[in-house]
Amino acid sequence: MNFLPYILVAEQPGPIDTGDGFWFVPPASEYAATHDSIYEFVLWLSVFFFVLIVGIMVKFAWDYRRKSNKDAPGFGPTHSLVLETTWTVIPLLLSGVLFFIGVDTYADFKSPPANCYEVDATAQKWAWQFDHRNGASDSMVLKVPVGKPTRVTLHSNDVLHSFFIPAFRVKQDVVPGRYGSLWFTPEKPGIYQGFCTEYCGTGHSKMNFWVEAIPEEEFDAVIAKDARWIDDYSGDRLVWAGARLFSRCASCHSLKPGERMTGPSMWDLHANWGKTKKIEIDGKIKDVKIDENYVLESIVAPWEKIAPTYMNQMPANFGKQLSAKELDALVRFVRQLDLVTDENGKIKTEPPPSVTN
Repeated sequence: MNFLPYILVAEQPGPIDTGDGFWFVPPASEYAATHDSIYEFVLWLSVFFFVLIVGIMVKFAWDYRRKSNKDAPGFGPTHSLVLETTWTVIPLLLSGVLFFIGVDTYADFKSPPANCYEVDATAQKWAWQFDHRNGASDSMVLKVPVGKPTRVTLHSNDVLHSFFIPAFRVKQDVVPGRYGSLWFTPEKPGIYQGFCTEYCGTGHSKMNFWVEAIPEEEFDAVIAKDARWIDDYSGDRLVWAGARLFSRCASCHSLKPGERMTGPSMWDLHANWGKTKKIEIDGKIKDVKIDENYVLESIVAPWEKIAPTYMNQMPANFGKQLSAKELDALVRFVRQLDLVTDENGKIKTEPPPSVTN
């Protein structure tokens, strides 16, 4: 089993249909068709009246220009009730039509059906975490069923983020201290891009994710398997489970020697394994041994021991999102980093289970 596409944050799990649309990527949800129709209506209505009004202005400017000094302006009508009523009533009616179209569409967008598939999405600097109700969890890949409404409950662990899937035409700000939600119904299987569209710090541009729309008849089996994925790993193979889990860490931690990101390089930790390093504890610099206990404590209580020159920015509840086996897998991953990465800091392709590590 090869989980490599889910490990590398910058790599999508499959091909994406970018299409040849002029304004947007091809629509892939029920709501997208309504959104695009309204957009086209407003656009061409605006173009029509822009051309009409500017055309009339140009014609009047030309027809009534002063041709010589003898063409002094005379007295004309001061007003026209018919004309003034016309240019007041028509825009009023059009504004009313646009208002009611917008209200109806917004009400539908904010009223998910009762039979929605439920997913929880947690945003934090700088990654997304998607949790399904059966216990399946993934970072950077949101799996949803085709043809069934999906409701995503949104929550932020730190700052303001924004959840956006262009192909589905859905976008919602994710505000810390509040829960938000949106829903959509994917129309066809495929891989779609998602983004954070609210600037949230230095790693904002990397806070992307993928949406995998799976045929409904296959979806339950896929999600059930995802909920048990770590059961396929034990013993020496746990290091590869850690490699998969590292996708949740890659937006803040590098696998390259000396590369500085929001947090320390994992390779630098690995290279100093068993050695004593200067670490800040309770505001004082102390000697700490880099080993399994240090890595584990840095995950479950990241505020306790801060690497010098770094700020305490790791989410305090990150360790609570992982089981004991997953924590063990991440510790093994850091300890055996040279086994699972190449000289460029890239995670190697996972060997099949029959291969002895």
